[in-house]
Amino acid sequence: MEVIVKGSSGPAVQDVQRRLQSLGFELWQDIASGVYGEATAAAVMAFRAREGISIGDFVDQQTWSALVDATFTLGDRVLYLRIPYFHGRDVATLQSALESLGFNCGGSDGIFGAHTERALREFQFNAGITSDGIAGTSTFSAIERLHHAWQGKGALTLEDQTLGFARAAAVLENASICVFSTDETGRIIAERVSNLALATTAASRVVSAQSLTQAPQQSTLMVQLTTDTVDPEDGIPLVIYDDDATLNARIRTAIESLTPSQYRIIIQIAVPAIAAPDFCARDEQHCAVALLDALCLAFA
Repeated sequence: MEVIVKGSSGPAVQDVQRRLQSLGFELWQDIASGVYGEATAAAVMAFRAREGISIGDFVDQQTWSALVDATFTLGDRVLYLRIPYFHGRDVATLQSALESLGFNCGGSDGIFGAHTERALREFQFNAGITSDGIAGTSTFSAIERLHHAWQGKGALTLEDQTLGFARAAAVLENASICVFSTDETGRIIAERVSNLALATTAASRVVSAQSLTQAPQQSTLMVQLTTDTVDPEDGIPLVIYDDDATLNARIRTAIESLTPSQYRIIIQIAVPAIAAPDFCARDEQHCAVALLDALCLAFA
């Protein structure tokens, strides 16, 4: 590209000015004038310093590329894993959303690498949409629907993983949940979840399928537990339980992705211990406690 310097004018200068203004740089009398004056030069110099580009008040290819990256918003372009990596503000926004929703990208560095692709695939499973690792229209729509759960928030902290007894009891008394499984270990854990809920409050509305005396209401959340690797079903969110710390956020994401006609989620218990030969009742109890805590936090 032709280097843009003081005294330049035209649409390219106006584009630079608009991008600088959207990033919060003051242009004073140069605002969208299309003339590269002193104010624009000062803003360019400040932008280059912020981006770690060598000192200068002109726009060369490096500066232009950095300016474009800095002004992408989520949804402006389709994002996926490629070489060279996508990078920019939209990637950082995607990473921040995923981190807040419980999917570890390794930080919000604005670079779409392998960690971000893995986190994106896990989110897509969780939201019941095609898990192809491509952030396109369906992914952007799902993230936008969940904006209240991630916008302005950082990655999960320990404070996000605790809930007082009284609040937990209130959730259990108001949230209608049926936990079930088609495999033996899953059924045991489901029964333990139900027993723990009843031990917390006798008015609990969390039950296992084994203890049902009548068909669940349509408003009851059906939570299927499985200790087998399963293929996601179209439109049914799949939560991978491989980490206690992010489980509640993943369950919340799954629940908020549901439609009224399909009120069911699948939780695949994939913690390493489940495959160990010495997996025992204590491990089943740990899973049940973690699942109940996560469900309470997801509904709180």
